[in-house]
Amino acid sequence: EEEEKVRLKHEKLARAREILLKEAPPPTGTSTGDRKVARIRFMLPSGKRLERRFWGSDTIDVMRAFLTIHFEDKENGGEHVIQNFQLSSNYPKKTLVDGEASLESEGLSPQAVIMVQDLDA
Repeated sequence: EEEEKVRLKHEKLARAREILLKEAPPPTGTSTGDRKVARIRFMLPSGKRLERRFWGSDTIDVMRAFLTIHFEDKENGGEHVIQNFQLSSNYPKKTLVDGEASLESEGLSPQAVIMVQDLDA
């Protein structure tokens, strides 16, 4: 059973890396030609903040992949790791569950604050 958990964790990380490798993060600024940039600030359960720029056309799954890799890096650094999490925005107030929805279509561009909830806490 422990081996299965490790295998699933490695598969999840591999999928997250694959998603993030498909598209390079945008440069500093709010738009690049006809592509919009979304500046996202994540509020973590610990109270820490994490900020990253995404393309407005990136999906919710891209944000989740970024956080999955971020939390894995923190685990290697000895910090508490969040493995099962949910994303929500305060304005507009909603839980972000449609992984295929773009940040722009969810109203998260040009900037947004995303709350990260640890579902295992």
